[in-house]
Amino acid sequence: MNPFLLGIIIGVGLGLFNFLASGFYTSKILTHSKMTSMVLVLLGFICRLTLIGIIFYVLTKVKWSHFQTSLITFVLFFTLCTIWKATRIYRNAKPLNKPQTEI
Repeated sequence: MNPFLLGIIIGVGLGLFNFLASGFYTSKILTHSKMTSMVLVLLGFICRLTLIGIIFYVLTKVKWSHFQTSLITFVLFFTLCTIWKATRIYRNAKPLNKPQTEI
């Protein structure tokens, strides 16, 4: 298999994994634990970042995958997923209706 194509597949897979894990973990923490939710979300972020860093460190040693392609694809795909989610949330949000005051 072409190393560039494999790098793209790995980058998309890691980006999707990080995006879905972020949403799943954050939603579970926010619904179960109200007092320590911010600390747990921050710890989850650090754990996911460390895991992704370790995976990319291992990918630097692998010759059958193009490291730079997987890294760039990961960043682009995760960014696109985040933008998609933000636009979806923005569209579903109800506008604030304030009564107009006349001056």
